[in-house]
Amino acid sequence: MERYSNNKLKVGIVGCGFIVKKRHIPAFQKLKKKVVVAAVCDKGENLAKRTASEYAIPKAYSDLEEMLGQEKLDVIDICTPPQIHAPLAMTAINKGCHILMEKPMALTTSDCDQMIDASHRKRVKLCVVHNVLFHPPFLKARKLVQDGAIGDFIGMRIFLSDPRDEMVMRKDYWIHKLPGGLLGETGPHTVYMSLAFLNKVQNVDVYARNFLEHHWAPFDEFRIELEGEKAISSIAISYASNRYMANVDLLGTEGAFHLDLQGMLLIRYPRKESLSTLSLATASLSTISQTIGGLVTNGFKVISRRVKLGHDVIIEKFVDSIVFDQPPPVLPEEGRETVRVMEMIVDRLHQKYGKRES
Repeated sequence: MERYSNNKLKVGIVGCGFIVKKRHIPAFQKLKKKVVVAAVCDKGENLAKRTASEYAIPKAYSDLEEMLGQEKLDVIDICTPPQIHAPLAMTAINKGCHILMEKPMALTTSDCDQMIDASHRKRVKLCVVHNVLFHPPFLKARKLVQDGAIGDFIGMRIFLSDPRDEMVMRKDYWIHKLPGGLLGETGPHTVYMSLAFLNKVQNVDVYARNFLEHHWAPFDEFRIELEGEKAISSIAISYASNRYMANVDLLGTEGAFHLDLQGMLLIRYPRKESLSTLSLATASLSTISQTIGGLVTNGFKVISRRVKLGHDVIIEKFVDSIVFDQPPPVLPEEGRETVRVMEMIVDRLHQKYGKRES
């Protein structure tokens, strides 16, 4: 049923940081036939006003309750630090608003449960932005694995790197106050990517180091092992380097996939039982062919403006879930499971290295 077929959804955005300006507002504004961003809100009033002016948004507020009182909003998009996700969401849910929120859903499963219960009670949609799941190569790989393209899935490896100048070197950055410090920012990405293939995580282990020796960031390198029922995910998260990297390897009994999530490429490595010169040469040519083909396709999409990355896809799907009264693209229970695993990881980190304050 198209409940909102004759009217645009009115969206209010809470938080006016980098991710809002670069991803959320542009994604909503691409859907101008379905939605209108009616207002933005940030505790920094000047930041809210500058954001509204820059993106031609009618109203700016410094308080969520005031925005909800003044505007008749259908959707609240929460892009604040996760420490305050739950109280903001509860305020908006109780006003009957659908909720989209950045990851992680919250810092505790109890906060997640509170939001989930309230959303069911008020019959509103609640969706967490697990954006990497909706990057083109990840979507494709997930479907191929489900279809048995590499046989039975047996494990994966994730490597994410964020430049130290963007994360570690910002002494007063709010992420240093998260449980686990820097791990609390990037860790949820690796967890929800792992859960896409592992399902239930049963055990975790963590290794951490501080190479840069900044007292406000107790650790800047992490290695994490997640044990699922039938597979294992090995994760490397680096903040000590000074470049972006995002790679995922998926291993099956009959082959493997390599995902370059910066270049948006998927490379398939089929079953190989020989290390002969011919076999190695054939594999190299296949890799080169797939890489060049992927780059050409991506270039064409950029030129023709047909590129849709994670935020674009999940926001459009979330809007459609409201319009057509369907489940959201990421269920709140999936957000909760990511938080549950993050709690396990942080508990293990503290168990091994002590609870170090930044």
